[in-house]
Amino acid sequence: MEQMKDMHVELRRLEDVIDSIEKKLHNTAGLLELIRSGMERLNGQEDTYETSSLCILEEYLLAINGTEIAKLQTMLTEMKERF
Repeated sequence: MEQMKDMHVELRRLEDVIDSIEKKLHNTAGLLELIRSGMERLNGQEDTYETSSLCILEEYLLAINGTEIAKLQTMLTEMKERF
């Protein structure tokens, strides 16, 4: 019985970690958008290698946030249902 209680605590802790990672990825993508916007304004050009690289990195982080984090949350939900 004690092991089940510990398992529930660990699952809740894991859920908090996943939520934290999701927030950090989202915030980082938002910061990259701000940096890209600032660089475009400073340079007076919209399409440079640097700004394109930032845009790709931002899209990559959002994709990870949308797919991989969703998979982790699904796996966590399934584990909760088992216990």
